[in-house]
Amino acid sequence: MNTVLACVDAHGHPSAVCDGATWAARHLHAPLNFLQVIDESEAHTGETRFSDLTGYDPGTTRTQALDAMPGSHIIGGQSHSQQLLEGVRARALHLGHTMVELSLRQGKLTDALLDLSDETRLLVMGLHSHHLDSPWRQDAHHLEQALHAVQQPLLVVTRSHFTPPSAFALAYHGGPESLQLVDAVAKCELLHGLPCHLVHAGARNADIQAEMTQAAQRLADAGVSTHIVIESGDVEQVMARHLTIQQLPLLVMSAFTHTGWRQKLLGTTTSTLLRRTPTSVLVLR
Repeated sequence: MNTVLACVDAHGHPSAVCDGATWAARHLHAPLNFLQVIDESEAHTGETRFSDLTGYDPGTTRTQALDAMPGSHIIGGQSHSQQLLEGVRARALHLGHTMVELSLRQGKLTDALLDLSDETRLLVMGLHSHHLDSPWRQDAHHLEQALHAVQQPLLVVTRSHFTPPSAFALAYHGGPESLQLVDAVAKCELLHGLPCHLVHAGARNADIQAEMTQAAQRLADAGVSTHIVIESGDVEQVMARHLTIQQLPLLVMSAFTHTGWRQKLLGTTTSTLLRRTPTSVLVLR
C-alpha cells in the first residue's frame, strides 16, 4: 500500500491534480498512478484542453494496454482519455517524478477505487467545474463517492493551480474525534516539517482552550510547530477568513468530523470556503 493514486478527468483540473499528486508522491517517495475512469452513463464528446499540460508531447508512444482500451471518443486516432493520461504523465516527468503508471478503466469510479485500494496510500482528486477557466461550479458527486468508498487519506485539489504548502490549517471542532485527527496529523508523513494553524470556530472558553493546548502539545511532541486560533463565528466564515489572510494553501480535516462541519467544508455546492479560497483539502482517516 504505497502508491499515490490520482483520479484525472478533463473537468477536474487535471494539471492541478497532476501537480498535487506529483508533489505528494515525491514527498512520500512513492510511485504515482494516474487513473481515468470512463463511465458510459456520463460519457461526452466535448473537446479537452491539454495546452496547460506542460511537457505533453502528442507523439509520445502509448502503452499497448492504453492503445487496446475501447470506449472513449476518438479524435485523430487517439482518444481523449489517452491524450489526458499521456499529458499528465509527461507533466509529472517534467516535474521530476519518474515512477509513473497509467490506468484507464471503464465502469464506475467507486469500483475502480476499491479494486486499487490495497495498493493505494493516498488518493488525489480534483473538484469538477463546468470548464477549467469558468466561474466556480462545484460538483461534489465523485468526491462524496470517494469519501464513502476508500479508507485512505484523500487530497482534494480545488483550483486550476496547485500550490505546494509551506504550512497548513487544521479544522478543530473539539472532542475525541478532533484529538484523533491531531494524532493522525502527527503521524502523517505528508505533513512532516510543515507548521500547523490549529483553528477552532466558536466561543472561547476554558474547556476548549485547555483541549487545544493539549492538542498543540501532542503536535509539538511530534515535531510540529503549532499556532492556536480561536475565533467566534460560523465555521465557513472563520476558516475562509483565516486561510485567506494567512495565505494557507492546505486545509486538513477528518473524514469523521462533526457532520455539520464536514457538510459546510466539503459537502455543499455553495461552500463559501471552497469558492472563495485557493485551498486544497487533505481529508485524513
